[in-house]
Amino acid sequence: MGLLSMNGRLSGRKSSAVVGFHERERSSLFYKDAGAVQFLKAGSTFRRRRDNATVETARVLSVATDSFGIPHVRYEIEIRKNGAHAQFRDGPRVLALRSFIGAYRERVD
Repeated sequence: MGLLSMNGRLSGRKSSAVVGFHERERSSLFYKDAGAVQFLKAGSTFRRRRDNATVETARVLSVATDSFGIPHVRYEIEIRKNGAHAQFRDGPRVLALRSFIGAYRERVD
């Protein structure tokens, strides 16, 4: 990936641009969602609330591209049920960037 593609403009409804990287693994990137430019980096946390009163909190570990150049988010997840003291942790998990930002819309940090 050359400097021109790294410093390019974000265009379209949903797109992304890499900020820092080491080989295929990136430390952070900008992405565009619903017209707003967002910044995603290792350590960022996002939340998803389910209909059954559970809350999933995802903490980003890294962002990497696969052999086709599709960005994927590697993250850990914590699941809590409202009103219960029990919690469940799992990870690392991996989702394509588009799927991740579609599922975890509420930014915590």
